[in-house]
Amino acid sequence: MKFTERIRKPSVRRLTPLHGIAAFVIIMLLFLFVFAPLQYYFGMLGLALTELGLLACTLLAVRITGQSFRSVFPIRLPKFGQVMGTLLLWAGCFLSVMLVTLILMCFFPEGYLQVSSSINSVFSTVPAPLRFFIVAVMPAVCEEAMHRGFIQYSFQSIRRDWVIILCMGLIFGLFHMDPYRFLPTALLGIGLSYVMQKTHNLLLPALFHFTNNFLSFLSTLGAPAETAEQSAALMTGPSWLLPALGSYLMLGALAPVLLYTGSYLIRRASGSLPRRSQGQTITTVIVILLLSGIMLISGFALLLFSASRLMNTESFLQIGMS
Repeated sequence: MKFTERIRKPSVRRLTPLHGIAAFVIIMLLFLFVFAPLQYYFGMLGLALTELGLLACTLLAVRITGQSFRSVFPIRLPKFGQVMGTLLLWAGCFLSVMLVTLILMCFFPEGYLQVSSSINSVFSTVPAPLRFFIVAVMPAVCEEAMHRGFIQYSFQSIRRDWVIILCMGLIFGLFHMDPYRFLPTALLGIGLSYVMQKTHNLLLPALFHFTNNFLSFLSTLGAPAETAEQSAALMTGPSWLLPALGSYLMLGALAPVLLYTGSYLIRRASGSLPRRSQGQTITTVIVILLLSGIMLISGFALLLFSASRLMNTESFLQIGMS
């Protein structure tokens, strides 16, 4: 009697959130004891080495856990609707982040001034082309491979998308190790993770990340670091915070519309748009318009209040001088 041997392929170990959290903790320890000193002593070169180190750690984690690189880093040509949706979603997230940052500046002006000054001073140490590559290109590749690649892939055993997206936003906020930037970066992380979760295409969150950092790169052009620091100090001054907050509230009124439109385009192009009744769609649109209207009116009211307050101050000074 002949027996046929059945050769079984070794099963791939399924990742759990613990794998992603463990990788994140290890990387953060490396950041504290290796990457942070590199950035402190070597500036932008240290930042570039940090990004390469993040990518190397991520690839090593995929290799050690026996995962498929194609599964962890899914890359394919995106659809036009996905690209447009990603850009609109980024615009909505950007406006939201700017508004949240300005609100936090009202409570912690000195902290934000220090962060802005330190970032500008480091960025200005290298030529613009190299700065563009380190600031805009490298994080879009290296950080996204880590966060939206290995870590988010390890969270796929969680059934609810919103839990995955929220956890990834929290991790992205913690990753930047800055209490003043935690909430803004966490919001960006939520947007990035939403794009990845709905499209399963790493190119799209990379596009999101690149666009966001490219805008930061553009803000460093044309003006020396001293001028940027003076502008930051002016923005954190008490006389400018209320008018700036009013202006950003009015501009931020576009954020709900951009977020909804971007999400709609992404889900539609990805074939994951849920079926909704006409009544549900109308209700959603009304809520979005109401939210935008409240933000617009609130911003306008703040501008009027700031203008009247400034006029009263000038009148008081004129009376005192007469």
